[in-house]
Amino acid sequence: MNKTKENIYSESKVLKKEHLEKNLFYLSLCLFLIYVVLLINTAWIGDDAYITFRTIDNFVNGYGLRWNVVERVQSYTHPLWLFLLSAFYFFTKEIFFTSLIISITVSLASVLILAFKLTVARGNMVLVLFSVIFSKAFIDYSTSGLENPLTYLLLVLFACIYFSNKTAKTKIIFLSVLSSLVLINRMDTFLLLLPAYSYYIFKNKYYKNYYLIIIGFSPFIFWELFSLVYYGFPFPNTAYAKLNTGIDRSDLIIPGSKYFYSSFKLDPVTLIVLFLTTVLSTLKDNRKFFPFTIGIFFYLLYIIWIGGDFMSGRFFSTPFLVAVIILSKIKFNKSIESISFILIIVLIEVFSQKSYHLTKNTEIFLYGICDERLYYYPNTGLILNLTNKSYPNSWVYDGQNMKQMGAKFSKATSVGFMGFYSGPDCHILDILALNDPLLARLPSLNSWRVGHYKREIPDGYEETLKTGHNQIKNTNLAKYYDKIFFITRGDLWDWNRIREIWKINTGQYSYLLTNYLINKQ
Repeated sequence: MNKTKENIYSESKVLKKEHLEKNLFYLSLCLFLIYVVLLINTAWIGDDAYITFRTIDNFVNGYGLRWNVVERVQSYTHPLWLFLLSAFYFFTKEIFFTSLIISITVSLASVLILAFKLTVARGNMVLVLFSVIFSKAFIDYSTSGLENPLTYLLLVLFACIYFSNKTAKTKIIFLSVLSSLVLINRMDTFLLLLPAYSYYIFKNKYYKNYYLIIIGFSPFIFWELFSLVYYGFPFPNTAYAKLNTGIDRSDLIIPGSKYFYSSFKLDPVTLIVLFLTTVLSTLKDNRKFFPFTIGIFFYLLYIIWIGGDFMSGRFFSTPFLVAVIILSKIKFNKSIESISFILIIVLIEVFSQKSYHLTKNTEIFLYGICDERLYYYPNTGLILNLTNKSYPNSWVYDGQNMKQMGAKFSKATSVGFMGFYSGPDCHILDILALNDPLLARLPSLNSWRVGHYKREIPDGYEETLKTGHNQIKNTNLAKYYDKIFFITRGDLWDWNRIREIWKINTGQYSYLLTNYLINKQ
């Protein structure tokens, strides 16, 4: 029987669609390879990562989860990332290449799952990969030594479970476990998932299965209990140092807003993708993704609230990824819609004239906000170190010289490289208070840069740290430090210590700090 014209047309249409799908898949593979090349080419590590690396080195070498080995202080914000790196560092005893290989592997896994597993259509693959490739923030913090790569993977896995067809009980447990791991990896990141997680639980009335939620969140609950007993506090010391500055909130909101401008100037694609995705999620067919958009909105408000950051783009890389996850699930009715989105991204990048994968012709500092990768790449770029073309880092030499001379005490503001290479025997007083339990609870000086809140060293405090005996001149502060000393250096299971932990966390000793500050004035 001869085929009718309608059948021939229909078959031709199917063949064209299959041909287009195949071409889009091959294009996606090419784009993924470009991402791999960019990732390796731009791989780097910053000074802040070495703050964590010092704790990892002490931990692996038997000194405990400590930055200065004499005191229990949580100087890192990402316990899960720390444990992942520690597991490999235990065998390699080398941190630079170890951390970069782990970062690259985890980032690649995240993008691979996002592009080839989570997307609803081949066109979405292309859109996702174009967005990722042209986002400076996402590329920059796919490495850096910080926790972002693991956050990427956890966010993508959360989305995979959220949009899956798993049974209710299984889904509740998996979503709760992943939320728990996100919290352990970096607490504030959970703001991105909280609306979606809450919406799913309350919409389906799964809160009745509260025991499953508790089971899922048990890793985070366990970590908090450990942190409270071991360190004496529920939050990282860095949180107290950066959120307890004494700076008026209105003075933080201004630099928080400038953080957006700085990022837009250096990396317009990231913020524009965030904006366009927000608009798309308000359309009728896309409103099921709106809980994720609310999470992005909460997180962006949080960025402004805390005053932004000094690392340009770092805080935008994770909400950007959530926006791309939304893009991966949106069903575009016509190919022209996704193509238009891609063209917008490309044109923005072309007209902004930013070659982010190069290490030149880019503004490093703007409003005290730094293009960290550009700043550190000459010292810590993966390719430069593999080819012996990297520049020496003076902080590394400072630390190595201190170790060779057997230095027992030092104070500094940039303590990452120096702290790691100075070894465990040198006690370092961090003037920015990230690693110091007393200074983190004192207000910062009037002259500050976002993320760098210097503290005045109280009279007698240096002598106290050098000798181990309290020589702080102010009576109220001396009494307060006695409590800190007992909590961070006392016998772990001393019942009196547990009691002091309760008192200091419930504010029963805050009057000592208040009196100290009043006397200073």
